[in-house]
Amino acid sequence: MNTSPSPTKVQPASSNAYAWYVVIVLMLCYALSFIDRQILSLMVEPIKADLGLSDTEFSLLQGMSFAIFYTFVGLYMGKLADTRNRRNLIVAGITAWSLMTALCGMAKSFGHLFIARVGVAVGEATLSPAAYSITGDYFTKEKLGRAMSTYSVGVFLGSGLAFVVGGALIASIPAVTDLPLLGELKAWQMVFIIVGLAGIPFALLVLTVREPLRGRFSEQQIDPEEKVSVAKSLRHFTSRWRFYGPHFLGFSMLTTIGYAFHSWVPAFFIRTHGWEASEIGISYGTINIITAPLGVLIGGWFGDRLLKAGRSDAYLVGPIIGAIPLWIFASLATAPFISAPVISLGLLAALHFFASFHAGMAVAALHTATPITMRSQATAAYLFVINLVGLGGGPLVVALLTDFVFQNEQLIGSSLMIVGGCATPIAIFMLTLAARQYPKNVAQAAAAHPPKD
Repeated sequence: MNTSPSPTKVQPASSNAYAWYVVIVLMLCYALSFIDRQILSLMVEPIKADLGLSDTEFSLLQGMSFAIFYTFVGLYMGKLADTRNRRNLIVAGITAWSLMTALCGMAKSFGHLFIARVGVAVGEATLSPAAYSITGDYFTKEKLGRAMSTYSVGVFLGSGLAFVVGGALIASIPAVTDLPLLGELKAWQMVFIIVGLAGIPFALLVLTVREPLRGRFSEQQIDPEEKVSVAKSLRHFTSRWRFYGPHFLGFSMLTTIGYAFHSWVPAFFIRTHGWEASEIGISYGTINIITAPLGVLIGGWFGDRLLKAGRSDAYLVGPIIGAIPLWIFASLATAPFISAPVISLGLLAALHFFASFHAGMAVAALHTATPITMRSQATAAYLFVINLVGLGGGPLVVALLTDFVFQNEQLIGSSLMIVGGCATPIAIFMLTLAARQYPKNVAQAAAAHPPKD
């Protein structure tokens, strides 16, 4: 991870096919990160039983232990991605988080598992700032929405696979396995070890990605020696808080819905409908694998179409449009009056389609409104907020409602309904504010590095 190669020596591939290959490789790594991140949600009941945890304590393992370190470390990783070799940064990160996921399987207490989850978070913090930056240097502005959306498919593909793979492993692994040196391990511990070690080949796959020339397709021209400190970037973001603030908070609310449902829907079906973990894992995972990637891809296409039709604020208007039906489905999917599990699954399918709709457009809007030299740090700041609020807060708020308001874990569906019904209108309001500021920020970003003759 030494300094990034000089732009005069590193020539990005001119092949359009290779550019899409790069995005697909990065998307698969993103999917892997979410498998390692989300597979915990399928094993709520056995881990709670073995470690003696409440819903609130478990929510800290799902969200806060991950979110705090992921977000704070991510700011530094954004700085590295703006100044160092991004491909190598990703390789190091994948290796680290895969090994830490395997260590989750050796946990014997809440503290052990908490620390291992922190390690997963630190490793995963390397990926997105570097991956978004690489993607932006392989595609023109006209294709950026689709490219970013393709990368963002990894979130939803990985979340779905976490449930499908986890469900299949739980169904096939003995309740207790005796391993040399490690001794007796429960099924949930073996799942972590298997999934963690399976990530190492992905680090090798990333070595096939070539580091591209920074700012290749941008109208902005940059000095390869120009460095932007974290402090300077933060001053830039805070001085333009009327755009960045509503942008970050609006998309945080949409992220809150996704994380809340991903974290607690398996427990909802186990507690309310009496399903086995393997059953809901395969059913809910299949829904996520199909509908969520479809949503983010159609969302990216929709944003690009709006831009082509003359909507300069397309990457913010598109998410606002997608959030309206999301409000409906998030308020209904786990409502107490929906008694048939098949109807809940159908509503969840629609929910995850629209919950993923904004993903590619969110980063496309951010990149087009931010100077090149700060884009990775802008991505890191964006991930800081949406993960701290969405990942840290979403599962936690659901658990707090269940434990302290309803005081009945059977009513977790009502907790999900409240979170989904409240978060979406806040998102719509915030994104409307951001859309008003967006054209001015795009113009300022272009002026920061005017084209040279």
